[in-house]
Order: sequence, then structure tokens, then C-alpha cells
Amino acid sequence: MSYIQIPFDARLNPNFKERVLPLLRENASEEEVLSVCRQLSEENQLFYDSVDISDVVHRLNMIESEIRKHLVNRRDITQQGLRALMTSEHQFIFSAAGVAKSLYARQVFSFFKHSDIFSIQFSPDTSPDDLFGAYDIEKFKKGEIYHNVEGSIITNNFAFLDEFMDGSDKLLRSLLNVLLERRFISGNQVEEALLHSAIATSNYMRVSETTEALLDRFLYKSFITPSKDMFTLLRIDKVYNDNAGLVVEPNADILVEMRELYVIKEIIRNKRSDFTIKIPIEMNYLKNLVVVAFEEEMKKYRDNYYISPRTITKSNDLMKANALLDGRMVVDKTDVEQLYYLFCTLNEPLDSDRSLLSQTLFSQVFKKRYQYFESVKEQLIPLLYIFEFMVQAQRDPKMLENSIEFIDDLAKHSVISNLFDMLKHPFMSKNEHNGLLNKSHLLEFVKSIKSSYNEINQFRDRVEIYIKEVFALLES
Repeated sequence: MSYIQIPFDARLNPNFKERVLPLLRENASEEEVLSVCRQLSEENQLFYDSVDISDVVHRLNMIESEIRKHLVNRRDITQQGLRALMTSEHQFIFSAAGVAKSLYARQVFSFFKHSDIFSIQFSPDTSPDDLFGAYDIEKFKKGEIYHNVEGSIITNNFAFLDEFMDGSDKLLRSLLNVLLERRFISGNQVEEALLHSAIATSNYMRVSETTEALLDRFLYKSFITPSKDMFTLLRIDKVYNDNAGLVVEPNADILVEMRELYVIKEIIRNKRSDFTIKIPIEMNYLKNLVVVAFEEEMKKYRDNYYISPRTITKSNDLMKANALLDGRMVVDKTDVEQLYYLFCTLNEPLDSDRSLLSQTLFSQVFKKRYQYFESVKEQLIPLLYIFEFMVQAQRDPKMLENSIEFIDDLAKHSVISNLFDMLKHPFMSKNEHNGLLNKSHLLEFVKSIKSSYNEINQFRDRVEIYIKEVFALLES
């Protein structure tokens, strides 16, 4: 089989296997293979344009309900896993043996039509060939090292990585690029990975530089504690007697096509101009308030607890997924409140008597920070929208010519209903020499905002400096 770099989008087409793989086996020319790939991509584009987003979201919500019928006490983990799938991220599950981790993964993946699943149980002897495909013998004879990636983790939509921590550090390190960048690089071979999401499981945690880096790639993490109360055990008995511990075949009406899931991911990542989910800047501010405070609280229980800037940034995707599942196009405070799916290892006990769970602590922090946010929002939010306007004006200076229109559009999604009335006077004022937004009047308005909280006054001062910097840059 000759080496041809296959476009990612072509692999998403359900007809890829029957129309492209035979050509590869027959050593067809690169031109012929890529011509068929382009046809598949064109078919995909027609499909993407026809997707009914609201219907897909309805089916995603139905999937969560269906999984809970067949798996006992997996509500939070299922909700977390669904959000991982919508955002094309990965989920890691820690637990003791025998809690149906593999059944959970296989049941979740079963709801996605035209999907392929790569499954592997790691051991100390697991090799890169087991993950990325065996070497191409013909090329190896010529001194070239290429993996035959068809059927590997690279060319499957989903991956179930069982006993993940049993893999060697060297092997796990080789997965980093595939999990984060969706790209496999080995010498001269570069492949775009089709992998959408992976679910990894382990019965224990092994700490090393490699495992810490890998766990940062798994944005969504859960901890399963076996429940042995009589009610739960009877429910498990009932489910087992109904399906013998096997995956229950889903109703065809609620299946989601892989390309539909891809469209959901594209919407969440702002790659669809026709369908956007907005995050008002005050919700970003509230999110950052909560995350910073939560990190400090967690350090009381976990000395080295750390939330990376990458994780904080990616939480924007989760807020959009939360809003989308709730049928909204604008993120609100409930979506911030549900960020525990990402910032917490669900069901992880923090104290010795196992009474405080990480998501409970997150909820406590959210309530305190939200109360603070409510107390300062009248002074804070005008500053936030001025800041956002200046960020956009730096990219598009023409906004300074029609500033009132832009601030009116920005203010429509604010939690303060009269925000436009508060901002219209400084934004209506024009410089008589160049017809642009009057910098002096805008700065006077910013300086007039005073708060009893130092944090807000410090932010005001930073906004004032930023306004001067942007105007100086544009004027130069």
C-alpha cells in the first residue's frame, strides 16, 4: 500500500472505506485517490449545510437519558462524557475494578452512527505498533519508516484506552500529539488523526512527568466509587438481569451521525458563521473569578493543585456546550456554574471522611464569587464592554468611526438591561478633527467609575491604560 496523506475531511465520509481503501490497496495513483477524496469532502459539505442543529441537540439530550437507563449511578459521568464528545475532548475515569467502565465507554460510543472505535488494553509491553499500526515492510526495506495507520488509533473516530496507566512512559509520551493536536508525526510521516474523543480508564494513578502531561490532555476526569447500599445494588441487579452486562442497542431514531457531531464541535469552536454561540464578556469575567478562587481553595486539599491557562481557555467550549444543550445561543451564569464538569475530577473526595467532593467545593466557590459579582456589576460591566470594544477596535479601526452602533450591538447580550443607556454618551462623542470616537470623553467616563473594591478600581486603571495604548497605536 503506497503512502498518500489522506485529507481528514474525506475520512469522515461514511463511504470512505468502500471508495478509497480499495484504491490504496490497488496502489492507485495519488491523483486518483485524492480526486475521490475531494468528491467525499464535497459530499460532506452538502451534508454539513443540511444539518438541523436543534434536532441534533435534542438527540444528544436523549442520549444522556438513554444511557442512564442502562447504567446505574452514572448521571454526572455521562453528562461530563457528553460534553467531552461535543467539544471533541477526552475523558479519564479512575476507579476500582469491576464498576463497568468499559461498558460505559462502549455504550456511549454506540449512539454515534458511522463511527469506528479503537480499543486497546495497555500493558508494560504495549508498543507503538499496537497504537499506530505496524511498519510498512516494503518501505522499511528501502530504509524508510512508515506506519500502516489504517485501523489504528489515528484512523478511528473514538478510542477506548483501558488500563491506561499500565503503558510505559515512552509509549504514553508518543500519544501526546495525537490526543492534543490530532496529528501523528513519525519521521517524514505526518498524518491528521481522525480521532474525535477518547475515554481512558485506570484502576490507579501513577505519577510522573509524562502522566501529568497526559492527564492535562484529558480535560474531563471522573472518579467512580463503588456503591454498595441495598437500593443501588438492587438497581444494578435489575439492569444486569435485563441486558447481561452487554451494550444495549440504541434506538435508531436517536443516533447521531459522526458528521453531525463534527458540526456541533465546529459550532462550539466558532467555525460556523451561520450559527454562533455568544459568550458575553461579563460571563468570561465571572468564569475567571470562579476559577482563580477555586484553584486557591483546592490548594488547601491538594498542595500542588494547578489549573493551566490552556484548561481555563478551553472552558469557553464547555460553556457553549452547556448553553447549546439548554437550547440557548447566549452563555449565562448557569453555564459558568456547570464548569465543575471540567475543573473537577467528578466525585473525587477531598477530605479524610470522604464527605466533601470536588464538585461540591466548586459550587460553594461559585456561590461566593457570584455574590461578589452581583455586588460590583454596575461598576464592572461598563468597564468590561469598553475593554471589549477597544480590543475589537484595535483589530478593526473602522469601529472608531461608528462606535455607537458597535457598542449598541455588543450591549444587547449584557446582564445589565440598560447598559447601552449608560454607555451611549461617551460613545456618541466624536473628535471634531478626524470624526473618530473622542478619546478624552471616553477616558473621562472611565475615570468617573469608582468602586469600594480595590480589584475593580485596579481593573479600571488597566482599562484606562489600554485605551491610551490602542489610540496611540492607531494614531501612529
